[in-house]
Amino acid sequence: MRTQFLIMVLLGVTACGPLAQQQPVVSVLRGIAEAGSDVWEEKTDPREVLTRDIIEAATNDLLLFAPVNQDMASVFARRSTNSDLIIWVSDEGISLTLQDGVVVATRGLGNDLMGADLNQTYQRVVSGSGSTVRIYDYLNGEDQITRREYACKTTTLRNETIEIFQRKHETRLISETCMGDAGGFGNLYWIDAGGMIWQSRQWISARVGMVDIQRL
Repeated sequence: MRTQFLIMVLLGVTACGPLAQQQPVVSVLRGIAEAGSDVWEEKTDPREVLTRDIIEAATNDLLLFAPVNQDMASVFARRSTNSDLIIWVSDEGISLTLQDGVVVATRGLGNDLMGADLNQTYQRVVSGSGSTVRIYDYLNGEDQITRREYACKTTTLRNETIEIFQRKHETRLISETCMGDAGGFGNLYWIDAGGMIWQSRQWISARVGMVDIQRL
């Protein structure tokens, strides 16, 4: 991600919370912003610069998005919410649509997931067991929709405490194994007692592969 986007997302911190509490964060970000155009365009891995204080000071909800087959991560900011659907966007024009924390669509990644019918997927993740069917729609080289169907089984692996930028969460680790005519994949979800998926590793497409997602 570019440093510019992280600054734009976070520089609104003066609007929330006591100014005295936010001033150190604002000073750091303004110093980066005033350093010149080279810094604005520099590719920066947010995992190297983000802290819990910066995350808490942000006016937007944030998530961390990291393709498993790449070394770079990106910060996405919440753009809109419609019932249980949340659209998240990055500075590079990439968007990610989550339904209760489960990926249902992407844009801008290449070989995007155009849409998904996940049926009872989230309910199975919450319960930690059971079977369901996933239906994925992709756009092929002729701009036509190609539909893929997968039979999926959900299993509880163990209880696990995870830490996301200095904040711990008590979770259950849930695995989801899916098989179809086009092959198979496995997803992992770290979900708390309230049903929040704080961390996951989810399949997008053959080209994109697996991605790690963390709610910040």
